[in-house]
Amino acid sequence: MVNQPEFDVFLAHNSQDKPQVKAIASELKRRGLKVWIDEEQILPGRPFQDVIQQAISNVKSAAIFIGSQGLGKWQVMELRILISQCVDADIPVIPVLLPGVEGIPGDLLFLQQFNCLSFASGIDDVGVLDKLVSGITQEQPKSSPKTAGNFDVLLCYDDEDRSEVQQIAEQLRQRQIRPWLNLWEVPPGRSWQELLAAQIAQIHSVAIFIGSKSSPWQKEEIESFIWEFIELKRPVIPVILPNVLQEPQLPIYLRSRTRVDFHQDKAEAFYNLEWGITQRKPGNSPKILEENNFSVQETNCYVRLEELLVQHGVNKPSIRQLTLYP
Repeated sequence: MVNQPEFDVFLAHNSQDKPQVKAIASELKRRGLKVWIDEEQILPGRPFQDVIQQAISNVKSAAIFIGSQGLGKWQVMELRILISQCVDADIPVIPVLLPGVEGIPGDLLFLQQFNCLSFASGIDDVGVLDKLVSGITQEQPKSSPKTAGNFDVLLCYDDEDRSEVQQIAEQLRQRQIRPWLNLWEVPPGRSWQELLAAQIAQIHSVAIFIGSKSSPWQKEEIESFIWEFIELKRPVIPVILPNVLQEPQLPIYLRSRTRVDFHQDKAEAFYNLEWGITQRKPGNSPKILEENNFSVQETNCYVRLEELLVQHGVNKPSIRQLTLYP
């Protein structure tokens, strides 16, 4: 009979982040999980590396906590070995960004293959704790059941643009468009490439977000997915984010495609993005409203009214129906 792992999660962290990690560990214990943390499992005088090696065969998952001081005594080579062992043992690896850390550090970019969590708003963020538990147990949180069905658009972006893209994704949901966003669809610790490859046939378009620094297609695995959409003749939409201050250098296969530009008018950008995703014009564009002498305030009110009507299943009004003048 095969022995079952004794612990639900192994916590790797810098000793300088101990107070925050211990607080998170306490919350995980309160939720019924068994936590492996060094100060409780490593006896004084025992070699650190030897105990870690033994621990991997005794845990169901590994959480790698990254604070503002990096990983301390965890050398990059040791961490690579740890992750390699976890992958070989089919153990989920969950990168966790502690408060003050905006993205995975440059020397740890190999962790980007795993969906990470961020406690940007504090370690008491219940939503992030729920996702951490989900990643450890590999079960969908009860508070946010996974819905079945097709996706309207895959959102490809660089990790540094995560917050802006998530805001756009939330707006798309309000417009009854279902985006595939790794933050929402990939349990922490799982490889997003694996899950995306299994679902790509059910995704109807792809939006490629261009930020001020690196670009999604610079990663080979993302570029391969983009080419798959091109070969399937599905819409491929370059999207310029607001932080882009100069003309972006697009690869040849994207230059001939109409862009969506959030660097200029936000309302018009959402109109064009929805049009590109659905391949249907979503009513009256902000430009049309402006041409019909709607003020900026009236235009914003109209766009918001359109969103509310769609949410309640009501057809969007025409310009003539909203115009109060003869």
